[in-house]
Amino acid sequence: MKKILTIQNIACEPLGSLADEASGLADFTYVHPEKGEALPASLAGWEGLIVLGGPMAVYESDRHPFLAAELELINQAISADFPVLGICLGSQLIAAAGGARVYAGETREAGWGEVLLSDAAETDELFGGLPSPLPVFQLHGDTFDLPAGAVRLAGNDAYANQAFRLGRNIYGLQFHVEMTAELAARWVRIYRTYIAEASIEPENLLEDLEARCQVLRSAAKRIISGFLEL
Repeated sequence: MKKILTIQNIACEPLGSLADEASGLADFTYVHPEKGEALPASLAGWEGLIVLGGPMAVYESDRHPFLAAELELINQAISADFPVLGICLGSQLIAAAGGARVYAGETREAGWGEVLLSDAAETDELFGGLPSPLPVFQLHGDTFDLPAGAVRLAGNDAYANQAFRLGRNIYGLQFHVEMTAELAARWVRIYRTYIAEASIEPENLLEDLEARCQVLRSAAKRIISGFLEL
């Protein structure tokens, strides 16, 4: 099984269905820096790195000092074109480590939505074969510019940069495909105010939940399978 270092930045944002779809294929070792757990000094001995989401912002390292350590680890990965998958905050950290600007967006995306895949996504190792538009779950207010040399894989009307590849093996996804019914219920409870401030009724996100999560699950399977093959 592949040994994957997984940085979980907040308890309520785990791998979700990504872990379910990789059962028997990968050994995910979680590190929880927000709880004071130290990140390894290097990626030696690991075969991949996944950086998950969280409510903190890349530019808030004064409030969350562990973000600097995550950026350093991602910098090492970029230098070696080491396989990395960043989700939401993780994608923003990859963009920042790649030298791009991360900043507050003009609008907040919260809940179910879609992204359009780029032409480059059609032959991509992770995105090839996925439908466009691609149904996703969103929960963010920040966005980013693409790092130099990055390939844009997905976008929408709100934000052009929703997914990208840097080098051959480093991927950033602003959106969430790892959603499960259990996670959705937790997020609606925990992020209720954040969602409501986006002029969205939190409880509406739980409608047709099982069917929506099942659609996401096929995308999660394709993405995590492709990542583990890098």
